Amino acid sequence: MIVQALMMIKLLGAVLILFAGTAIGFVQASFYVNRSKQLRQLIHALQRLETEIDYGQTELPTALIKSSEGIEQPVSRLFTLTAELLTAEQELSMNEAWQQAIHQVWDVTSLRAREKEVLLRMGSVLGMSNAEDQLKHLQLAQIQLKSEEALAREEQQRYANMWRSLGTLGAILIVILMV
Repeated sequence: MIVQALMMIKLLGAVLILFAGTAIGFVQASFYVNRSKQLRQLIHALQRLETEIDYGQTELPTALIKSSEGIEQPVSRLFTLTAELLTAEQELSMNEAWQQAIHQVWDVTSLRAREKEVLLRMGSVLGMSNAEDQLKHLQLAQIQLKSEEALAREEQQRYANMWRSLGTLGAILIVILMV
């Protein structure tokens, strides 16, 4: 009876280790998947912002909100938070509002420092120059982010499956060593 109970505990422990190892692998893999997805969403939002500035000639807070529509969190939050900060009574410049929004939202994204630099550089021009200059900087940011997206897709293909497999296989190794 005691032997059976010990075997059940070992089996339960093995199942828990397998589950935990697999979960760790999938969480790591999701970082690569989310980064590619968030970069695509960010590029799409910048394209919409460009359209709003160029053709709609919409005020910046409204253009930011329209750009965030149809885009998932946390990328959409970057644009809506910037619009909220611009319309608040703090009287922030576009650059200050953009920087604050990036710093508040960045930790919940899967984006990296290179993308942050691109966005900060672009934000320093928005609202500070004429529409033509803003459009050029938006286009430049999109080009740079598309390059990062291509690298992110490559990393996703290379590392996402590796992490999933590594998590599962590592857990199996631990279970084998336990037995």
